[in-house]
Amino acid sequence: MVIRAIVEQGQIRPLEPLPSEWVEGRELRVVEAESHEAPDQADTWSREMDILAAEPDDPEDWAHIEAALPEADIQAKACVRREMGLP
Repeated sequence: MVIRAIVEQGQIRPLEPLPSEWVEGRELRVVEAESHEAPDQADTWSREMDILAAEPDDPEDWAHIEAALPEADIQAKACVRREMGLP
């Protein structure tokens, strides 16, 4: 999850609410925002990433994911074998 923040008086101050699962003492990684991005581009990117990274909570979604994993594994192994020139 990406949280926007600014440096203010030597402290990092979030610009939006922190997720409830972020408890006291939790270690975080802070990455400097690229200055050439327009603020609205960063906001759009952040919202899109939140949507893409949202954990599905529908049991039917999880069932579809679980059902697709074995076939994806087979396809990935076949691709590696082809790249390595193996039968």
